[in-house]
Amino acid sequence: MNVLVAGGSGFVGRRLAQALVARGDVVTVVTRDPARARATGVPGASYRGWLPALDAYDAVVNLAGEPIFGRRWNAAVKQDVLDSRVQSTRRIVAALRDARDPPHVLVNASAIGFYGSRGDELLSEESAPGSDFMARVCQAWEAEARRAEEPPAPVRTVVLRIGVVLGEGGGALASMLPFFRLGLGGPIGLGGQWFSWIHVDDLVGLVLEALDDEQARGVLNAVSPGAVTNRAFSFALGRVLRRPAFFPVPPLALRLKFGEVAQVLTGSQRVAPRAAQALGYAFRFPEVEGALQDALGR
Repeated sequence: MNVLVAGGSGFVGRRLAQALVARGDVVTVVTRDPARARATGVPGASYRGWLPALDAYDAVVNLAGEPIFGRRWNAAVKQDVLDSRVQSTRRIVAALRDARDPPHVLVNASAIGFYGSRGDELLSEESAPGSDFMARVCQAWEAEARRAEEPPAPVRTVVLRIGVVLGEGGGALASMLPFFRLGLGGPIGLGGQWFSWIHVDDLVGLVLEALDDEQARGVLNAVSPGAVTNRAFSFALGRVLRRPAFFPVPPLALRLKFGEVAQVLTGSQRVAPRAAQALGYAFRFPEVEGALQDALGR
């Protein structure tokens, strides 16, 4: 399969490119800085700028989007978060529609932020969207991707609502580990909010499933079936690191440090991967402690 990956130079994108190359696919990564990406890229993948004609490709995976964390949210940052997702997806869908022989599948990222903060409610792919900023971003993002399904040349489209990604060398763990290794980690507040996560290998596995299985279409929650509370996650990480994890992080401190983006950290989303399970996908890491042990080489 000849696969184009947008946003393929990041933490998840690199792992996906490695998996595609390993199974014999031809992989092209599109990025804003091809020279820089090529220098640290995946052997066997090629790198080029945005956006080539899509006639030569069998499939497109779109992971592009500005990071949510790293900058305090203001109006300009929030516009960047929105535009980087919606506009990149719009360009890809336009290129699909312009192609004389378009790819047969688009796999497009979204996030469980679609649901907003929902307490203990168990959320499936059919659950209604939330109303906060990230929920609105995800709705706009997904709407652009779903335009690829429209006549006259509909493309099979899979939207992955991705949870917190756990894996070695990046993702959420990269920011958590310094505190937990010092024994200063712990739950956020009382820790009762739900934490829906996925091991990076299972996220890559779900992308491959979406590419290969003609039955895959529409929305898939890209989360492990083993959602846990924030408290349970913190204690599991402490056990794997053999460090105490009893220092609660006051939500107010997060809001003072990060501003509005802190709501992403303090929200509660109990998400189930019903569509992925209906396809028969077998999660390699269904439980959080096993996922953390693998990610940390324990």
